[in-house]
Amino acid sequence: MKKWTALAVVVVIVFVAYNRNRLYVRDPLGGVTRNDAKEAGAQVYINFSNDVLVENDNPPMYTLLLQHQNHIGTPVELHCLHWLLCMADADVATFMQPPPSIAVEEMTNKSVRFIDSDKRETVVALR
Repeated sequence: MKKWTALAVVVVIVFVAYNRNRLYVRDPLGGVTRNDAKEAGAQVYINFSNDVLVENDNPPMYTLLLQHQNHIGTPVELHCLHWLLCMADADVATFMQPPPSIAVEEMTNKSVRFIDSDKRETVVALR
């Protein structure tokens, strides 16, 4: 039994190491504010490269992926274990239609600040 458990742990570690840029883990301390108002229901996920995935279950429901080099949009394929982790289709995810005029102003390992399509300043605070 110990051998099977050790083998399973090794397989999980190899899987996570291989997909480290695709796996987004929930940041329970993360939050989203738009125009200085905290957005209710927004869940923040981050990956190894500090790319950010924001998922909101409250109306209006949306999923927004902010990757480095200004890759922004809603992923075509996203598999999630709700409130735990999500996996994108590739290291640089393929997007549906990119949202109009979203501009990332600042992206650090502690926060992401961008202007959305409605000209509202949005700040995603990380851990």
